[in-house]
Amino acid sequence: MYNNFITMKTKISPILQMFIGLAAGLIVPLVFGWFTLLRFYSGELSLFEVFLFIKSTPLIMKLLFVAVLPNMFAVFMLNYFELWNYCRGVFVAIMLYIAIAVII
Repeated sequence: MYNNFITMKTKISPILQMFIGLAAGLIVPLVFGWFTLLRFYSGELSLFEVFLFIKSTPLIMKLLFVAVLPNMFAVFMLNYFELWNYCRGVFVAIMLYIAIAVII
């Protein structure tokens, strides 16, 4: 039904589609996590100092999982519209963020 409605006008190679999904999947959680910190933190420390504090506590894992939520929504939407290569790129980014959360 929605068979590749984004790439109908221009043909983009599948590898480039995956890298576009990967780049978007890496950037969106950073922006979303930054906005989350700005929205819910009202202290006097700079954001860098807050990040250093959060890094030494288990809160960094929770922040990473919250930041990945928009990517999970993107995977479901890309899957619905049958944009498989973009979906693969975003899914690889999710796996990278989960690996980082587990390692930290």
